Amino acid sequence: MDKAIYVALSGAVLQERRMEVLTDNLANVNTAGYKGQKPLFEASLSDEFRIRSFGRLTDVSTDHTQGILQQTGKKLDFAIRGDGFFAVETPNGKGYTRDGSFVAGVNGEILTREGHKVLGVDGPLKLSSTDIKVDALGRLSAGGAAVGALKLATFNDLSVLRREGGVYRALPGSQEQPVSPNTQVEQGYVETSNVNAVKAMTTMIEALRSYETHSKMIQSIDDQTRKAVEEVGRTS
Repeated sequence: MDKAIYVALSGAVLQERRMEVLTDNLANVNTAGYKGQKPLFEASLSDEFRIRSFGRLTDVSTDHTQGILQQTGKKLDFAIRGDGFFAVETPNGKGYTRDGSFVAGVNGEILTREGHKVLGVDGPLKLSSTDIKVDALGRLSAGGAAVGALKLATFNDLSVLRREGGVYRALPGSQEQPVSPNTQVEQGYVETSNVNAVKAMTTMIEALRSYETHSKMIQSIDDQTRKAVEEVGRTS
């Protein structure tokens, strides 16, 4: 069999993976704090004669650019203007999120929508009043009394972060860093997804057409191979 069919097949598989990432982006276009994903591909010269190159997926990168801050007026909605993440406590360890649409737990804790405890500088935050205020540095007060400060953290290299459910996790050995002095917390706002729905849909159509092209190439090569076999069968 002509190895060209494997080149076409690798291209079709890569477009399938690309579609998965794009579909995930579109599904989260209205998810607060969501950051768009982008697949990274490269050519792999695995042919012994170095004539044909096969595509392969090397990684999925994250676009951490700032999303638009949308005003909600809710006292437990916080948005980060600048770099950094809210630190949260999950059953699998510390996580990080840009989604600041928090809620109050039955015991007064501040929770994410997934039920993870929001961390303060000194541990999980607990409220004593519904009259919540937060300043630009993330310092919280409830009923006029200070209750701690939001734990904000970032990393020198954001590629160490991996999505897991609704949060990011840092690769083992990664050290979190304090956020920039210019970073501010805005109360009554949430950061919207940074995914451009129109652009994502256009890219998805492009990926679908590319997949169809590779599928037609596979069918064409298969037809040529079958025809060659049939012709040899007749002449013999």
